[in-house]
Amino acid sequence: PPRAAADAAADARAVFRRGPKASNAPARAHDVPSSSQNHHHHLYSLRDKVPSTLARHARAWSSARGTSSANIPVAVWRPHARRAEVIRARGRVFHRFGCARGASTWLFPEECAFLVETERLALVYDETDESVVSVRGVYALMAREGINMDEYLTYAKLCRLGFAVRRFGASWTMDARESDWTLADGRGRWATQREDVLCVDTREAKRRRIDVESASASANVDASRAASAARRREATSRHWWPWSGAVEHAWLGPEIEKGVMVACETDDDGLAPVNLAPTFTVYQPNKNFSKKAPDDASFYVYASSAKPLTGRQSQALLDCAGGKPVRVSTCR
Repeated sequence: PPRAAADAAADARAVFRRGPKASNAPARAHDVPSSSQNHHHHLYSLRDKVPSTLARHARAWSSARGTSSANIPVAVWRPHARRAEVIRARGRVFHRFGCARGASTWLFPEECAFLVETERLALVYDETDESVVSVRGVYALMAREGINMDEYLTYAKLCRLGFAVRRFGASWTMDARESDWTLADGRGRWATQREDVLCVDTREAKRRRIDVESASASANVDASRAASAARRREATSRHWWPWSGAVEHAWLGPEIEKGVMVACETDDDGLAPVNLAPTFTVYQPNKNFSKKAPDDASFYVYASSAKPLTGRQSQALLDCAGGKPVRVSTCR
């Protein structure tokens, strides 16, 4: 009922009011009961106040959390952009959330989920919708967009700590005349796979390109074989132990020499490159944070849900960070 809701709101304002709270201790010496009778009367009065105080606190904690619907921002999900467009902004909620495209603000799915979860955004799928997307619905939206829960939990944890968090390589601003949304998606994990279309005018150009690629591949194979043969000759010309070739120490020889040969035949340059990049860029808390001139990144975070990283994967992350610290987050 409206009266009950109003009472609960009043209790919430009284219980959760800001500033120094009034103390229940007597403020003056003559307020302290001087006799035993007055003391017992004071205890009985406190006992009578306890149930009403507990009931008031229960109503306050059970009241609806959040602000008025007229003061909450509203965003509409745009499938073509794979983002949500803010159609009604309130306050300074978006000074460290979303990408500024002209006069509008566009939010990634993880940003929508965090703002909806913290009751700072109302998300709808269409301007004509009368009901907003629930927290469970926005989680499903993230899953459809390929964002796993480990990545979101990492993002939400950093935001709750006060950091400004952005997808790795994603820009804070975008030209309003730009129609290719994938340019602002980010790098690494967030990069959209785009097929590079190569226009070839004649069949002769195709044949010439194929011939050049074949010749280049053959040259690379020959160079790799020559390098492997040189390492093999170097390995057979020396032993890791002076008596490894002696008959009386045969147990030192075959296994070790075989391992050396396998190590020499393995070409590190022939391994597939590790394409691994951080997941999020993290900025220090700053109430004057500006999207047009953002601060330098404080550190990078890689959200991992699999086994620990290998040495080559860690090195790839450090190379992408450019000297900045990289932290690995695992949600278990």
